[in-house]
Amino acid sequence: MNSGGDPIVTDVVVVGLGPAGIIAAAVLADGGLSVTAIQADARDHLRAPLVSPPPTLRSTAVEEAIAQATAQAGLDGVGGSKRLAAPQAYRLDAWSLRTRSATLSRYGALPSDADLTDWPIELEELARWYDVVEHATAVGPRPATVWTERMNRAAATLGWSPFPAPAAAQTDASFLLDGRGVHIVRASVTEILRGSTGEVTGVVLVDADGSQRSLNCGVVVVAASVIPTVRLLLLSGITGADVVGRWFMSHNAFVVHGDFDGQDLGRRHAGPATAVAVDAFEGDRFDHTGVGFLGGSILQAAMTGTWPPERLADAAVGLGVEATRGADALDWVRAHQASIGTVWAQPDQLPRRQNAIDLDPTHRDVTGRPVARVTFSLAPDDVRRWEFLAARMTEWLDAAGARCTWMPPLAPQPLGTHLYGGVRMGIDPRTSAVDSYGRFHDVPGLVVVGSSTFPTTGGRGPLETIEALTWRNADHLAAELR
Repeated sequence: MNSGGDPIVTDVVVVGLGPAGIIAAAVLADGGLSVTAIQADARDHLRAPLVSPPPTLRSTAVEEAIAQATAQAGLDGVGGSKRLAAPQAYRLDAWSLRTRSATLSRYGALPSDADLTDWPIELEELARWYDVVEHATAVGPRPATVWTERMNRAAATLGWSPFPAPAAAQTDASFLLDGRGVHIVRASVTEILRGSTGEVTGVVLVDADGSQRSLNCGVVVVAASVIPTVRLLLLSGITGADVVGRWFMSHNAFVVHGDFDGQDLGRRHAGPATAVAVDAFEGDRFDHTGVGFLGGSILQAAMTGTWPPERLADAAVGLGVEATRGADALDWVRAHQASIGTVWAQPDQLPRRQNAIDLDPTHRDVTGRPVARVTFSLAPDDVRRWEFLAARMTEWLDAAGARCTWMPPLAPQPLGTHLYGGVRMGIDPRTSAVDSYGRFHDVPGLVVVGSSTFPTTGGRGPLETIEALTWRNADHLAAELR
């Protein structure tokens, strides 16, 4: 990595150095291009104030949005939010890429209130890039533990074909930049500049001391997380025929806990990348006739590491006095945490046009620019999917010998770590912003990478798909620009 002597012109500017930005910058530099990567550093709350100011939030378009105290969950800085997460490395299944056509083929109809579209890329093509990522980041299963072996046996007795969750060797992918000559600038990009015919000509950036300058280039690759990506595009006057910001989605993740009555499950001895998973209730692996929803989720029984105080409080939500034998819920969790086992789900959410990101008309960041406004709510099928999956998760814990089970209520998570959409990829410019390579339909020289381009969420973590798709798209872009 190189961070000295800032240029005034470069072939490519990469905005953001999370997992997608790191791969894009590395691949483009390997292709012989001069690459300047711009990364804003976090201040007090893990996010950079000019790039990721707290948005406003509302449930419907007729409500007044409420200012939020914090930004989207995650981390601004080289390495991005992957540094905070379990580096699980799942490949998406074929159904997630073909939800629309597969649903029509099997059931003959689509949900009337959703706006499904297939990905403009085949899983067979993406498989090559999954291979590349898995080799580069040393993906494989973590060693089994007492807890994962117990849940593996329970899943097998239920006929669910459990398997160890795949994970990368480490959470920080910045080693991919080593020796590639990528120039890193610590600053915040506040605008994408365009020429008289709409083509990209550079970016405006603000340094840590508040000074503003421009950097000229022929291509900008936006690799930020979903809300900052959409906000930057809209602040730059880039709307993509009014599709930028639409079809915003989230993994509204949830858990079911079980108590194993004084047995030490040993879950604190490894992190959540160590897990056993089942996919029997993901995608279209079971008949959805009459259930009132599409999709599902991978279910995971994972290690946790040592629980910090806030996790103890979370685990106490939904815990009744019968389970605690009359004790205060938080006190009971604190005393019995070693015997509490948890199953996670990351359920699909269907794209709906009304779930969207735009610019707030009244709320501003510290420089006076509009913050993002997020309009987001759960639909009835989200609740039905939760109820179905929660029953399966409870069944799994029961089969493993849990004395009792409990769970917090389903809650919308528009500011969670797994966000999607807003810059949807597709073939038709009327219903998508970018093509399968992340190139904007109507802005020459502008490319977007990351989960903001996903047409669907899938029911498993997005990290490896973000990395594989970015590697593919950057390789294609490098070949185009040579």
